[in-house]
Amino acid sequence: LSGSASISADQDQHEQPVTYTPRRLSIKSDQSFLDPVHNFLRCHCIEIFIASDEGMTTSGRGARSMKIGQIGLRCYFCKDEPKYKLTKQAICFPSKRDTIFESVRNYQRTHLPICPCIPNDTKAEYMCLTEQNLCQKRTQKFLKAYYAEAASEVGIVDSASGLVLGVRPNEHGVPSKKIQALIHAADNPATSSAFWKAYSSGKDKAIEMRKFEHIASDATKRIIINARKESTPFVHPEDFPTISDFDFILFHQIAPPCTPPLKKYDETDKKFEFCCKHCAHAGEGVDRHKDMYFLVNLNVLTEKNFYKKLLHHFMTCPNVPQEVKNAFDELKRLSKEYGTIAKRGSRKRFIEKIWERMKKYYG
Repeated sequence: LSGSASISADQDQHEQPVTYTPRRLSIKSDQSFLDPVHNFLRCHCIEIFIASDEGMTTSGRGARSMKIGQIGLRCYFCKDEPKYKLTKQAICFPSKRDTIFESVRNYQRTHLPICPCIPNDTKAEYMCLTEQNLCQKRTQKFLKAYYAEAASEVGIVDSASGLVLGVRPNEHGVPSKKIQALIHAADNPATSSAFWKAYSSGKDKAIEMRKFEHIASDATKRIIINARKESTPFVHPEDFPTISDFDFILFHQIAPPCTPPLKKYDETDKKFEFCCKHCAHAGEGVDRHKDMYFLVNLNVLTEKNFYKKLLHHFMTCPNVPQEVKNAFDELKRLSKEYGTIAKRGSRKRFIEKIWERMKKYYG
């Protein structure tokens, strides 16, 4: 979208029709709060834009929006290039205001050094700023919060389908009360504890537990909902609230083998075999993935390498539906964007349940 646009978002009850012209990410308070590097990126390099139907249908590189009217961030310098010429992180669609900071960091680390459209003198100025230490740097926690609140200053709000325009931009020249409170807390460490307590009171608890169904795409949402409805020999619907969406979907893809299972017993070891359910149900005449079978015990199930091996099979197996693979990619991306980590012990307890069900199933 190169010119102004008028949209009417329908995903959130407080969204209002807003006429919008693409603009840089910067706001007035950046100069006093952010260091020169962040000021440079926000003021010169990154542009806010609205997704159009053309952007959703054009083939080529670059992130795709979930709907027309979704807010995205793009490189100002290569925005007019054909999509097939774009380098990594030229375009992104943060899923929520809280993830804008990470999106800019990805642009800074990945796109800026390799973008052929950024003038050499601009890159030289950026490198000069990174080598200087002109002011005290803010903590990442304050930076992430500032980026989120700064988005509100230009009219951006969260919705179930990503960022949208929903309120009138702050054109009064005076930062909002939230921005003022954040700046005050950053400048006065003695007040920061009270600030964070108030600031975090409205945070999304579901996201903190790595539950993304309410903000995921419709396709990923369907995968999650269908898995919740279907019990397998090893994964039950009641497991869903106790574990991340990603882990629940991952182990929902396993099933007892289609041939008599292997069982290995000795005094110190007991192993059972399971397989990819999509390979097992592929039918006669369909090529089954050579690594569809997994022989495991409890220790193997809890190993990180096995976890990666299991995911690798589902992502490369020709029998796994593309919608499932896309769901894995999206859930991984959301977890990274929001900086969420597994609750201590939750995965281990889930694996232990699966192991007990295997023992009961195989007898």
